Amino acid sequence: MKWDRLRLFNIVAQTRNITEASYILHISQSALSRQMKALENELGVKLFLRNSDGISLTKAGMRLSSSVEILASDISKTHNQLLEDMDVPSGRLNITATNAFGALWVAPRMSKFRSLYPDITVALSLRDSEPRVTNFNSDVEVRMTPSVSQDDIQIKLANCRYKIFASNDYISQNGYPKTSSDLDNHNIISYGEDAQPPIDRHRLNWLLTIGKENKRPRKPIFEVSSIYGIAKATEVGMGIASLPDWMEFEMIALTEILSQLEGPEMSISLCFNYELRNDPRIKAFKDFMLKEAEAIN
Repeated sequence: MKWDRLRLFNIVAQTRNITEASYILHISQSALSRQMKALENELGVKLFLRNSDGISLTKAGMRLSSSVEILASDISKTHNQLLEDMDVPSGRLNITATNAFGALWVAPRMSKFRSLYPDITVALSLRDSEPRVTNFNSDVEVRMTPSVSQDDIQIKLANCRYKIFASNDYISQNGYPKTSSDLDNHNIISYGEDAQPPIDRHRLNWLLTIGKENKRPRKPIFEVSSIYGIAKATEVGMGIASLPDWMEFEMIALTEILSQLEGPEMSISLCFNYELRNDPRIKAFKDFMLKEAEAIN
């Protein structure tokens, strides 16, 4: 059995969903399905049962999954022990983050990080939502939600609160709302139905309901599936939006309005596997990020 194929099987077994596994693995569903079929043919046993919710493991599949998890853990331990022997942090560091925070906050700071640690090669992968299988394609994750794995160390970088922003151009053309009820007469940009934000979409769309005495929400002028898209639409003066407060340091064209209103709060954290706690690359990145996050706090 080839390890590459078992590695794919390990993710399929954890997600119990070919679509989700193919997204995590960055390969097509058809290619992943062929690999799983080839593994079944090679072993001569059926590993999966398809159902309406995805797939489930047969008895043979569950037995193989247990063995592969142990094997993957042993390989990871050996790799981590080799990394711990380094005197100077070096090598490739794979980081994952959500699209907006990764593009607007993490990426601009990687030049400074590289100047401090020139022997570390950084690879930043951006995603739309929090992954179910953590730390698979990455050494460290920047997360907006808690990790679901008991094998992870999670270190809080900062608390972040959603505030209300508009561009100066929008305010000059449409006026400055003074109360929540004034929002009835303004253009609001919100998360769309297909959005996958880190916390509940309805909580993040609080501008549609705050100050409304009746139960009917305001109708947004524009719906976007990502916070980055919402921020850019707000920046060009399309309307008012609720955005995380860390953006006010990165999007200088935005002005906070209705500061007396408090939106949802969430925590930004670093997450990495417990076995990487002594990895010089992880230590360097953790210390750097904690120092940079002081501006948010």
